[in-house]
Amino acid sequence: MQQLDLAKKKYQATKDRLTKEQNTQETLEAGNKFREGNFKHSENLLSEVNKEIQSQKENLFKESQQLFKLRAEQANHIGAISSTLSASRNLQAAINKLQVEAQRQQELQYNADYDIQQMNRSVAHAQGERS
Repeated sequence: MQQLDLAKKKYQATKDRLTKEQNTQETLEAGNKFREGNFKHSENLLSEVNKEIQSQKENLFKESQQLFKLRAEQANHIGAISSTLSASRNLQAAINKLQVEAQRQQELQYNADYDIQQMNRSVAHAQGERS
């Protein structure tokens, strides 16, 4: 009888251990399913983030190309402004030179007119005219 009781106790202990192991297995499987769901969700998020990163890289590349074009255009405009300013300075220098020349010619004309008036007076005086 003792062997029977011992076998029954052993059977009951094994049965209890089996139930406990089954509960542990179910708990682990539920945790595993939960973690798999989280993993799949994380993979989806990672995929979306990678797509967004790729999209942002493409946008950055396009914007960099646009910036390069604008900088080249800016350099052209700066060159055009510089050449226009240089031409303006050259024209202003030419204007100043012409103004100086015109003033010199006016002085010469004034002197010539004065000399003509003096000669006319001398001729008139020589012809006997008195003022």
